[in-house]
Amino acid sequence: MKKSIFSFAVLAVLICMMACGNKSANNAGGADSTEVATGAEQTLPELKTSYIQKDFTISAPEGWNTTPNRDEEQEGIMLFKGEMENIMSIPLVMVEVGQLEEGKSFEDGLKEVEAEAKAKPVPDVTIDGKTFKGFEMTEGDMKGIIMVREEAGKTISVTITNTKADDPEVLAILKSLKLK
Repeated sequence: MKKSIFSFAVLAVLICMMACGNKSANNAGGADSTEVATGAEQTLPELKTSYIQKDFTISAPEGWNTTPNRDEEQEGIMLFKGEMENIMSIPLVMVEVGQLEEGKSFEDGLKEVEAEAKAKPVPDVTIDGKTFKGFEMTEGDMKGIIMVREEAGKTISVTITNTKADDPEVLAILKSLKLK
């Protein structure tokens, strides 16, 4: 079962590492975008715990945890709501931040991942004016979405399983993500 999560994580990292800073390609097709509701129309929970990673900081509401062997020098973090032994059925948010790979456009990298992983593109997701390219992923019984965007010469990859990006707790987590 944990192999499925590892597969999702590998796909997220693969997308992250294949991407390149082609900003015009990243913003193409703006008509197929979904703005995730924020602000007055949706009350977000209070963030209780902050995590510092190598290239970013992120916070989570009460009840969200991370692995006990978390390393601040890693390029990513896995946050989950509940207990680790229920990892296959509880809300999970994995965030990876990496350097852009030279020689490939952002779109080329996304097409390669889509072909290799049999990922299905979904409409872009925009949170606070920041647009993510999205892919629906299925690994056995596990379903989720991988969202990717480029910012400040880095690629941000977010994998979400057992919940959605517009869940108030997940949205609060995503809004807290700040690059260093």
